[in-house]
Amino acid sequence: MARTKHKKIVEVNLLPNVFNIKNGSTDKDIVKYFANENPISLEIGCGHGDYTISLARNFSHRNFIGVDLKGARIWVGAKIALENKLTNAAFLRGNIEALSEFFVTKKIEEIIIPFPDPHIRRASESRRLVSSMFLEIYKSILSQGGKIHLKTDNEILFDYAMGILSDSKYQIIYKSNNIHAEKDIPIIAAIQTKYEKHYLKEGRSIKYISFRLKN
Repeated sequence: MARTKHKKIVEVNLLPNVFNIKNGSTDKDIVKYFANENPISLEIGCGHGDYTISLARNFSHRNFIGVDLKGARIWVGAKIALENKLTNAAFLRGNIEALSEFFVTKKIEEIIIPFPDPHIRRASESRRLVSSMFLEIYKSILSQGGKIHLKTDNEILFDYAMGILSDSKYQIIYKSNNIHAEKDIPIIAAIQTKYEKHYLKEGRSIKYISFRLKN
């Protein structure tokens, strides 16, 4: 198992649709890979790339970048994208805190945060991916009017996000504490990862917020 994981970590750096912040890649390299000027969406904490792959399949007129620190996870999504010739899907390995160093041209129009670690303990609030610190990072890479989408099954994280977004510098576009009970669900919210399907089988309600950062 460990040998397989190591092999993936080595191989992931050789895949043409994978970029690494530590290796000096920039957003210009990814734009060159896409070879078009289509809008770009960024998935934070993409794991095995379920969401990024599904979005790329549903929106051929957009480009999608999945971000994660774990190379073995990214390898899975990157290989699927290559095997299915999804040229509008790419992956970025690195820390979220370093995104502003990588995306210097503000080409990101959309950020998607599906089921992040809620960091339940109060001492870990700053690590929540919708904390004020992370929202400032997103603001530094989003284009004018860019949107952020959050999906979670965690009530504490949902309430925390709603509290943060009550500030006048944020504009909530859509919110629901049970998105799959709504009618006319946005496609971006309707897409389900394997973990989300598992949560739904357990009877958990899925919460969703779409919002903008005002400039």
